[in-house]
Parts: sequence; C-alpha cells; structure tokens
Amino acid sequence: MIALIVVGVAFSALVFANERYRLFSSDRFSTTGARVAAYVWLAVFVFGITGIIVSSSKQSMSKQELTTVPFWQLFVLHIILVFFLVGWWLLSRRPPIRQFLNLLPAEPLNATALGVAVGVGGWAITLSIAVAVGLILHSLGMIPKDLQPPAAVPWMAALPFWQKGLIILSAMTVEEAFFRGFLQKRIGLVLSTIAFALAHAGYGEPLMLIGITVVSVIIGITFYRTKNLIPCIVAHGVFDAIQLFVVIPLAVNAGGLG
Repeated sequence: MIALIVVGVAFSALVFANERYRLFSSDRFSTTGARVAAYVWLAVFVFGITGIIVSSSKQSMSKQELTTVPFWQLFVLHIILVFFLVGWWLLSRRPPIRQFLNLLPAEPLNATALGVAVGVGGWAITLSIAVAVGLILHSLGMIPKDLQPPAAVPWMAALPFWQKGLIILSAMTVEEAFFRGFLQKRIGLVLSTIAFALAHAGYGEPLMLIGITVVSVIIGITFYRTKNLIPCIVAHGVFDAIQLFVVIPLAVNAGGLG
C-alpha cells in the first residue's frame, strides 16, 4: 500500500510537470485525447509494474523452487517494458525508432568501444564501492556474520550458457531502451537511476542493490554525455556478462554454494 501511494504521488507529479512545464516535450501527441490516453497508459504501467515488483520482493524462493520456474517467466518484466514502449510510441505519433530511443548509428565502432570500456570500468568501480560499503557495514555490526546470498545467485550460476546469453541480450536491450532511451530522457539521471534500482528490488540483497545503483549511475552518465543509447546497451551487456559468466560462478565456487 505504501509503495502504491508513493507511485501515485510520483505519477501525479509527472502529469503536473508535463501539463505545466512540458516534461514530455520530446513526445508529439497529436490531440488532447492522445495525451490523456498516454496518461492512462502510463498509470496502468506504473501501478501494474509496482504491484509485480513489490510482490516479487516479498517472496523468497529456495534454489529448488527456482528450478521449477519456467525459463520464459524470467522475461515477464522485459515483455511488459516492451509492451509499454510500443504503446507510448504509437500514442506519440510513431516517431522514428532511432529518434524515439536515441539510437545514433554514426561511428558504431567508437560507440561499441566506449560501451566496452564503460562496462569493464563500471564493474571495477561498482565492485570497489560494494566491497567498501560491505566492510563499513560489517565493522558497524550491521551485517550478520552468517549472511547468505540469495538463492538466485547459485541458481543463476548453474544456468546453461545459452540461457545466460539470452538473459544478457534481453536485459541490455530492453532495460536500456526503457530506463535510458525513454525514462532518463524525460525525467533525468537521478530519478531514472532510482527507478532502475527499485525495479531490481526483488533481489532482496542490499549490497547487490548498491552495485546496481552504482552501475546505473555510470551508464546514465554515459547516456547524458553521448546522447546515444548504443554505448549504454554495450556497457550493460558487458557488465551483465562479467557478472553472469565470471563473478557469480567464482563467488559460488569460492563459497561452496554450488
């Protein structure tokens, strides 16, 4: 209920900001009816997605329960994000996709190289900050000595190569299209980063959320500086690939969690 109230206030603020200050100035709604329909579409999305995220964050599944989850179910949130983006695109008079998501194809090699550098460097920065925060919290007695990682960690480590690859491909394209290409362009870096972190609250692990927030800031700054979604997509993919193929398996083997 608290989450829905907060989202309701945030939604009202977005509508007010658009009516008063043209927050969604990049969108060209042809009529007042189209603009109102967009508000309704946005309301259905934000309240629906909030309910899903809150429900998932309250459920703690064991590794055995996770193995019974159909693989396609991992992409439900991404499907919802795509569905929302398509609806908003239609309501805003179907602008060119490159313009709608800030996909700039110029100098693709440079954009890809930048994305790789941001992804690798982002991992180093994120890991350093997460370790530092973990040590501080541990020294203050705020982290239990027998703290166990979420069951999702060893479960993800055991996924086949192709499933990890599909997860990375879906996350790097869909999440960047929504959180950077759509959301950050309209509400800014700070608010879109908060939304990105809250969308991953289902992990239920504070240190993981810190890392997610840090990498979101890094990729968000990249989008702010380049105005190009391509390096952000690449950076997100590199970050997730390092996480799924290197960091999580090493952590699982070192901790005997396999």
